[in-house]
Amino acid sequence: MELVNIAELKSHLSDVIAKVNETGTAIIIGKYGKPVAKLVPFSDGKKNRVLGFGKHLLMSDISSLQQQVDQSVDAETIEGFYR
Repeated sequence: MELVNIAELKSHLSDVIAKVNETGTAIIIGKYGKPVAKLVPFSDGKKNRVLGFGKHLLMSDISSLQQQVDQSVDAETIEGFYR
């Protein structure tokens, strides 16, 4: 990450903010060359969800999934959940 001293930040604030916004990378703000703060891009907290764990469910047909749900689970598997 790039370090920008406060004196430089004061004179180029809009440029620094534009750079953070465009690149999506954080900039460290320093005082006498030592980090004191971090300027990061704004995030509204919503993340783009990526299919991972359940993506195989989208490729299955309903009857196949129903058969899996209806199958009984052996005692060893159930005990494994409670360890």
